[in-house]
Amino acid sequence: MELTSLQKKILHKLIDKYEGRRDYAAREKSTRRTMLSVDKKQFPDYFHISDSSFRLQLNHEMQELETKGLVILEWQKFNRGHTLQRIILHEDALVEAYRLLNRQSRRDEYASLAALFTHWREKSHDALAPFFTELLQKVHELAPLPARIKLDKQDYHDLFTGLNAFFAERDQEVLKRQLSVSLYNNSKRWEELEKSILWVVRNYCLQEEAELDDADILSERNIIPNPIHINISGPMVFSTPRGRVDISAFYPDIGLPPSMIREMNIEACNAQAIVTIENLSSFYQYVYEGPPDHLAIYLGGFHNRPRRLILTKLWEFFQLKSSAPPLFYHWGDMDLGGFRIWNHLCQKTGIPVQPLLMDKETYLTCLSQGQPMEESYAKKLAELLAISAYEPFYSLIRLMLKKGKRVEQEAVTLGF
Repeated sequence: MELTSLQKKILHKLIDKYEGRRDYAAREKSTRRTMLSVDKKQFPDYFHISDSSFRLQLNHEMQELETKGLVILEWQKFNRGHTLQRIILHEDALVEAYRLLNRQSRRDEYASLAALFTHWREKSHDALAPFFTELLQKVHELAPLPARIKLDKQDYHDLFTGLNAFFAERDQEVLKRQLSVSLYNNSKRWEELEKSILWVVRNYCLQEEAELDDADILSERNIIPNPIHINISGPMVFSTPRGRVDISAFYPDIGLPPSMIREMNIEACNAQAIVTIENLSSFYQYVYEGPPDHLAIYLGGFHNRPRRLILTKLWEFFQLKSSAPPLFYHWGDMDLGGFRIWNHLCQKTGIPVQPLLMDKETYLTCLSQGQPMEESYAKKLAELLAISAYEPFYSLIRLMLKKGKRVEQEAVTLGF
């Protein structure tokens, strides 16, 4: 029997419902029936006032399925053969239905996936263990897999390859397209899988860094879309195997490639303060209007490894060379993201970075240019009051919750 497109569609829907039932994994056969109601919501054309063509077609093609023993039809009372009420899956004919649809049952599909997932769990990075444990549990229970990663076998192979590449240790930055070619011989394949890769990473591996956006999570693993230079301005001299560089000779700033930062040896730094700055426009504002004896470094939102490396090299230089090392500051938005960036910077570098221009007085001065906070945003902000790491911002956060506004650093006027 060759099924029509409508017959295939109906059978697929019925089997989807059958396999989606909570009792699908039960060993004992259920007395429940799997059915589709023929109503205006699911089949609006069936009840068309002036055109009966679809109703006649559906009646005829479902009667053919009933004759083959694939479904059972229920008709509206006193309207048999004219108006359908329900289409019921004949579960005794499931094997034949799967064959006609060229479809694999979930049981057979999951048996195959169990072997695949077990194979990849054994060869994958330890950070992915919770992910594979849940996948295997769902397969064992015949439960639906997460929609984000409900893929075919080749896609699973590519996804798991990408996940392991994400966690691979790398000292140097790699461009996405280069990584994609090295993994898949296809420069665009990584981009196709990236959302699924990051979904797994967020939900199973790096929950503590859930506040990072996609680009920042990837940057933490040295995976970037394009080469990125680190903007820096101020009194510092360093050397590399290729020569000596005096940053103060470049105005307003100089962009250093990550490879140069890895090789640099700081020879001198007469800065009275080291200031990391969250946003680019504010970085240049600080360079033009701030104290000339400060070393300013542009973070670009959440800092990545090269930006932290230059900070740790500076910190180590001052610990060895100076009896009175300068203070390290961070200037960012007075909002949830800005506070998290500051905390993340302190945690990742181990440097006691102090907030700059992120206080009650500055906030009140710029309040007229503040942005309103939604209730959900305010709730997340209030949660920081229960985290001791954010104690330097407690009074500011309470004021922000009272005023109902957050302030971006571009609204701040330097008062030096």
